[in-house]
Amino acid sequence: MKKMLILASLAAIMAIGSPIAEAETTRETTPFADVTGHWAEKDIQKLYIAEVIGGSEEFRPDEQITRAELLTLFVKAKKLQAGTPGSSPFADVHSDDWLSPYAQTAYRLGIIDGEWSEGKLYLHPDKPVQREEMVSMLIRAMGDSGKVNQFPWTSTMQTLQSYPDGGSVEKAYQRPFAFALQNRIVNPYQDGKLQPDHRITRAEAATYVAMHLLKQDDAQHAATGLTFSKKLTVQTTAFTYPEDKAEALSYLELPLRVGIVAVDPEVIPLGSHLYIEGYGYAVAADIGSAVKQDRVDLFFGSRVEALQHGIKDGVTVYILN
Repeated sequence: MKKMLILASLAAIMAIGSPIAEAETTRETTPFADVTGHWAEKDIQKLYIAEVIGGSEEFRPDEQITRAELLTLFVKAKKLQAGTPGSSPFADVHSDDWLSPYAQTAYRLGIIDGEWSEGKLYLHPDKPVQREEMVSMLIRAMGDSGKVNQFPWTSTMQTLQSYPDGGSVEKAYQRPFAFALQNRIVNPYQDGKLQPDHRITRAEAATYVAMHLLKQDDAQHAATGLTFSKKLTVQTTAFTYPEDKAEALSYLELPLRVGIVAVDPEVIPLGSHLYIEGYGYAVAADIGSAVKQDRVDLFFGSRVEALQHGIKDGVTVYILN
């Protein structure tokens, strides 16, 4: 097993970022003056009604979306609770910044990884998001990274080669992109090309979120407010990795960090987003020879923390997606 911001503008925060108080009591129509007649108007309206985006005079649908804005959309659309204020895994996201809780949750769930440089982890939150990165983030946010891991490389190559620019998709994004094409999560543009380096607009992002991430009404709700599809009672154990975590990868090739857990894929599908009592948000991204049936192995950042956890029985796990 392999073990591996200048901030967005105030207008961006108003529309996608931190929550704001709403004066209106109904959300039947959007307040955005610049989306009327736009091709993405209906999807933007869906996100507004679902309180995924806040109110402001403009949505700026044709502007490029940033990494910070996109991960915040994903977290809100899935009705996830933002992380703990005062804690940030990224060197370029200050702990008291509005983005920090959202980035923390997205990081724990494996939606984003960040980039290591000189021993520090960076998000680069103001970086525009290219289409191939958006597809990868979307697949992870949907909880389908386990399915991508099982997607054959031969099928990946065959799928991408059928498009004029399929060969330009970066290797790290090839399987997610091919999987998304095969499952009609994304489609080629009107010119028949994939345009993997195309910078995604806010309207495009809103459409993908509305189509694939808005929670369904038939989901179950826990007393804590969590929305989940299944609840399990398990035994939890603990593991850690003392070496360079920038190089340590899980079975799904996500860098090891708090939030990565090992599961029995016959019980909890790989890629699933979880909420684990006493541990928090997690992603089922690893396996182990001793991790069978109702056991879940939790990653901790140090040996001391792993030993403190030990073995716990009767732990509640919510499968979120």
